[in-house]
Amino acid sequence: MPPRHTLAGSAGWWSLGFAVLTLCAQFASDATGGWQFARGAFAAGAWWQLVTSQWVHLNCLHAAVNAAAMALMLFTFERLVDARIQLTALVGGYVGVALVVALDSTCSYYAGASGALHGFFAGNVLALLLAQRHPVGEWSQPLLPWAALLLAGLIAKLMVQSVPDDSSAVSWLGFATYYPAHLAGAVGGAIAVLLTLVWRRSRLSAHDPDTGA
Repeated sequence: MPPRHTLAGSAGWWSLGFAVLTLCAQFASDATGGWQFARGAFAAGAWWQLVTSQWVHLNCLHAAVNAAAMALMLFTFERLVDARIQLTALVGGYVGVALVVALDSTCSYYAGASGALHGFFAGNVLALLLAQRHPVGEWSQPLLPWAALLLAGLIAKLMVQSVPDDSSAVSWLGFATYYPAHLAGAVGGAIAVLLTLVWRRSRLSAHDPDTGA
């Protein structure tokens, strides 16, 4: 088996790093302004808000929940998914959210990492489902049904959130949640991971003498 690049033994550091970056971005946004996505500013040329808005949050509870969710996922997928695949899933989530926020004219403002985190989760689960083997010895067999269950739970969550309701309703976080970002992030993360895995396997097939290539 070829060597794997993992986050083994460092999930805590990655979690801390994510929390610190989020905190620093929040301080910078509060001090200078312009980090959250605002439709008017974006239309006037503030394209960078598509990126910066996903690093700042609407309140402290919002930021804490996202940081905790990231830490939980990092520890959950530690040793199971290649670190580069995890990064691909996160970036795919960010891209998916940026696209839906930019294209949806009804989205007047946006802030938070929850959409990108949905991409991180979706990409990691998809990687588990598609991987041929996992470096966890006797625990390799139970991973497939658990990954399928996690994916089913994510799909169910996104379906419930897609049901039309009062979009102005205030959530338990203290503001109206923009649910399309969750779906866009999950789709972006899944597509990014799927394309990466297909590309990897095509390269392996091209260099595998048993394939006759």
